[in-house]
Amino acid sequence: MSGFRFMEVSMACTSVAAMEDFFTRMLDGKVIFRGTMAGLPFSRMIVAGVTLVFREDPNLPVPPGPGVEYQYNEHLGFRVQSLDTAIAELQAKGAQFVLTPALVREWQQKRDPQTGRFLQTTYIAPPLTRERIDAGEYRHDVAIFVGPDNLWIELNEVYEPADTQWFREATA
Repeated sequence: MSGFRFMEVSMACTSVAAMEDFFTRMLDGKVIFRGTMAGLPFSRMIVAGVTLVFREDPNLPVPPGPGVEYQYNEHLGFRVQSLDTAIAELQAKGAQFVLTPALVREWQQKRDPQTGRFLQTTYIAPPLTRERIDAGEYRHDVAIFVGPDNLWIELNEVYEPADTQWFREATA
């Protein structure tokens, strides 16, 4: 099959207005459509080149929030050129970070003292190898902040060799 391109991420939320405000303020999102769907508010936004659709659900059970950030199974991830810069800019806008590279390093030491790794990878696609990663050719640092409804927003700073280029390059 060919001709498929990613279109959108659609999510339930308790307040479309809160999502619009958050993504406009934090990530320069732009509302392109707003209205009702099945009688409930919805919004379609462009955020970092991705279409996000928020559909209000007054009965939405909100997932765990700060204090249980290890349970961020569902999240939106964005690539950035510099985590330090992105964290500083977002904190100035009021972002509450629950995970930073420093905290990840701390968790790595507590989680697996033998390897020092929080994440144990069992498969690495060629041409990358564990040896190349250990030599510093690939690195992936993350930070996470909280949005409305405890929506986890993950920022990713990825250093990868030219022969992989798996992740879309971040823009300035």
